[in-house]
Amino acid sequence: MKKLAHQQAGELGEALALAKLNSLGHAAYASPAGAPGHDLMVVVNGSALSVEVKTRQFIDRETEITRWPVLMATKGDADLFLFVALNITTMKPTFYLLTNEQARACHRSDPSRERSGNCLPSAVRAAVEANNFGALQ
Repeated sequence: MKKLAHQQAGELGEALALAKLNSLGHAAYASPAGAPGHDLMVVVNGSALSVEVKTRQFIDRETEITRWPVLMATKGDADLFLFVALNITTMKPTFYLLTNEQARACHRSDPSRERSGNCLPSAVRAAVEANNFGALQ
């Protein structure tokens, strides 16, 4: 089994996230390609919220994922962050939906690199339960 290219995995993660949000009864839409700061829009209680989707893939265990790269300088205005752990063997995603505040709490910058940073999976999993979409209420 071979992992997908990063761009392929990202596009697949966004498509799976869009399908999941719509399956939950929300009106969700893909943002135009290259839209700054977010990938999807979801309407919740009459308000449009921006969603930044970050996808990482694994073959055997979710713990293979060591980080979700997030550049808060350009993505930090998103209302929600949806981290996708994609089992590439089964194509089954696990979703972690965080508010902006929760994502910022999970974010770690690299002081030696101005435009970098990651949300660590252990911090993400400590912040929210897998497949819990309570932040949409």
